[in-house]
Amino acid sequence: MDVVAFQLRVDSSTKLPAYSDKAILPPSVLSQIIDIIPESQLPHPLIFEITCGSRTTYIGVKEFSAREEDTAYLPSSVLTKLDVQDQKEVTFKLRTDIPKANSLRIRPTQLYTNITNWKYFLENKLNQFYTTLTSKESLVIEDEALRYELLIEEINGESAKSVTACIIDTDIVLDVVPINDKLACDQIKEFDSNPHNNIVEIETELQAEGLKSFLDPKFVPAIYKIDLSKYKHDFQISLNSSTLYNVDLIVGMDKFINLESFKWTTMSQDFDVENGTQECKKVIVNMKDDEITNKLHRAAEQGEDDDYDEIDKWIYIIAFSWNTPSDIKLVVGDVKEKHDIEEDTVTDDSKPCVNCHKHISLAKIILHETFCLRNNIKCEVCGQVNSKKTNHWHCDQCSFYTNDALIQQKHIQLYHQGPYKCGQCHTGNYSTFIDLVTQHKGDCPQKLHECRFCHLIVPQEESTYQDKFANLTHHENQCGNKTSECYKCNKPIRTKDLKKHMKMHDLDKQSFRDFNKITFRRCSNVNCIKLLGPHTNNELELCDLCFGPIYVNQHDPTHIKLQQRIERKYMLQLTKGCNNSWCNNPYCQSSNSESVKKPFKELLQILTTKLLPAIHQPPLPINSKLHLLGPNRIWFCVNESITKKKLWLDMLQEETSHDTSLLHKSLNECHTLSEVTEWLQQHS
Repeated sequence: MDVVAFQLRVDSSTKLPAYSDKAILPPSVLSQIIDIIPESQLPHPLIFEITCGSRTTYIGVKEFSAREEDTAYLPSSVLTKLDVQDQKEVTFKLRTDIPKANSLRIRPTQLYTNITNWKYFLENKLNQFYTTLTSKESLVIEDEALRYELLIEEINGESAKSVTACIIDTDIVLDVVPINDKLACDQIKEFDSNPHNNIVEIETELQAEGLKSFLDPKFVPAIYKIDLSKYKHDFQISLNSSTLYNVDLIVGMDKFINLESFKWTTMSQDFDVENGTQECKKVIVNMKDDEITNKLHRAAEQGEDDDYDEIDKWIYIIAFSWNTPSDIKLVVGDVKEKHDIEEDTVTDDSKPCVNCHKHISLAKIILHETFCLRNNIKCEVCGQVNSKKTNHWHCDQCSFYTNDALIQQKHIQLYHQGPYKCGQCHTGNYSTFIDLVTQHKGDCPQKLHECRFCHLIVPQEESTYQDKFANLTHHENQCGNKTSECYKCNKPIRTKDLKKHMKMHDLDKQSFRDFNKITFRRCSNVNCIKLLGPHTNNELELCDLCFGPIYVNQHDPTHIKLQQRIERKYMLQLTKGCNNSWCNNPYCQSSNSESVKKPFKELLQILTTKLLPAIHQPPLPINSKLHLLGPNRIWFCVNESITKKKLWLDMLQEETSHDTSLLHKSLNECHTLSEVTEWLQQHS
């Protein structure tokens, strides 16, 4: 329906993105609309139909702040679509009949490898640029110098004709399909080749064969993960290999781990392994580390109801080689104590070698010294005795030395090719590569991470003290300020506070459940599900519905009259029944129960030995010598509605684990089984 129309000149603006449908309009337009339509009845969002000649399109409003009162500023894509000439006037019509989108089917025109989930991407970006979408047209989003083009194939299930729908303030079911079979195959290959989609969990041990060198252009690291929640104390990750100097581990706190982003590494342990002070390369994980404590606290906040894959309670591992492919074995276990290096045993029948100074038995000393002097040489710098064939090397910049050429290469690359600076933010002046990564890369503003709120892979940005206090990155803290509506209380809540807010509802549930346990008083009639009110004071503990037929306003201190009324009601049930087809009372003729298909004498015996002794309060004369204790149990017939709810109660007690007090409360509050189920979901 056309409500308000305007004639305005149009122009482009640098304040608007090229691909969008949000315009900048003069404030007078809003004033005229409010004069015609009451402010309380204004449609949201405002959508205008623009007509230029025979061409028509739809726009939303970014802001009412145009510099000239007769000019509207449009994105260049809208101007191109309308084929508007310079300063040409077009017609604007306010539309209130544009439907909300509830389903959307799109096809990317090519493979966008950086988009891992179109749902999260479009959820975060689409509302920033567009107010409406039209089927059979192209959708273009430009973000951070990247351009994404998609075809809108279907909106709201309409594929045969062109449909325009609003995408603001509506829930949309998204379906993203490849444009052809080739693109589908490329998507599958891209997914399978991405190591982050195939992360393997290590329980206690894992073996990998043919580990490639990170210098190989085709090197794609295999990523492993360990569940931190399984460990209460420190543990170690051990790396074993037949070529131990050629392999190393890096361990990081998130799945974006790589050779320039990790927390722990074994790359500095070659010297200890070579000198025999360490049997294998290992990383010891301190469970009291602040980052691990924060990580586990963050995972605990997510709770069991969240998607299992999104609960980040893992540390991540990459193993790699330096030169030739190698086989490795990873072992996760308790921290092993260090063993002292065995000293040469000095005995009375031994003598030190003049070359290597090892204690050799007197019987072998001559042969040993002859061999040692001929094949070994003593280093004048460190005093270490090595084979003459060994390439013994001392670093001219530090005190490090080694006999292995690969260790020499690693040492120079890690420690003496500095100063080491961050290649992303170009800051830092670190003396070693490991210091650069462990001390800076984890907090680098340009480090990529997956935002827990928008689920996009973005730089984490520089953290402030507020971000650190909230245990969030700067991007997450800003992204989490967006509000969403609580589905329980309909209050607008910041996304980052939603978990805490829902815990408040859980506490309300707990308080409600505890209160109902304390105040729980049900009718003593076994066939009834009614709860007793605070003012119910009859001694039989019956609800008003069940107590009504036997109530008489007369003085009865010995309860003999009450006993007579109960006996009479029971005998009528046992002999004649209540004549209701729905009756399920086991002590009623109308229920066809086998327990009442007996002669009168036996029915009278049931009354005196089972039914009346089940009444403990008030003390009936017939039970005066029995000294009975405990709650009353009475079997009176009830109406059809109560009988049906009693069947629901029995079914729910068998199929669910809800508290009995809440089951009775729900049946008293609701009228249908679906309402009962919904009530239990909200309160139990």
